[in-house]
Amino acid sequence: MNLLVAGLVLAALLPVGPLSDASPKSASPSSVCFLPMGKYNRELLLPAVSGVKAVYAMPVRVLEKQSLPKAAWYEPRGRYRAEKLLAFLDGEAPKDCKAMIGFTSADISTTRGKIGDWGIFGLGQVGGRSCIVSTYRLGRKTSDRRRVKIRTVKVVNHELGHVLGLLHCPTPRCMMNDAEGSINTVDRETGLLCDSCRKEIEERHEVTLPPMTEVDWDALLKEE
Repeated sequence: MNLLVAGLVLAALLPVGPLSDASPKSASPSSVCFLPMGKYNRELLLPAVSGVKAVYAMPVRVLEKQSLPKAAWYEPRGRYRAEKLLAFLDGEAPKDCKAMIGFTSADISTTRGKIGDWGIFGLGQVGGRSCIVSTYRLGRKTSDRRRVKIRTVKVVNHELGHVLGLLHCPTPRCMMNDAEGSINTVDRETGLLCDSCRKEIEERHEVTLPPMTEVDWDALLKEE
């Protein structure tokens, strides 16, 4: 299917706690946890980790790879259902993981309107615990590996934005734009939250995000 979408919203907005909510029993703040699932591209995972640290300033750790759950397999289209992957991730989340990011190169899909099985870049539960990102479609229309890495960072941070409570945003070039079926939307995005989305995250989680007016992609990708 040529139709693409980044970050479909799965659930209604829910209350969300602080980004770093260390409990009295732990001196470490809650982390964003990446869970590699099935086949995945390590070359793309590394910049994704750096991207989360740069935009959200949250501690990140990568968990041990797991197989994709058979229960999420959708035989008619030969891919995995994203909403079932989210349920799996919720069940696998360690207590100190504020957000779980499933990361895979397998194709994933969900239902969108009247389309029963729509191929997507990723899916995040608004105000939930987990999101899933697939790099399967991020290499479309380009052979430039740098561009694919940048797309991966943008999609991961977009889906994490949903988990942290953000809906899609109409502000031009905001990282939370709805892709509306086009990889071109991802390419146009700055990779940063607009002022209103940034303010919402800061107020919702009682944090101050790193001051950034643009992403230094050279420096970010060099950190891999």
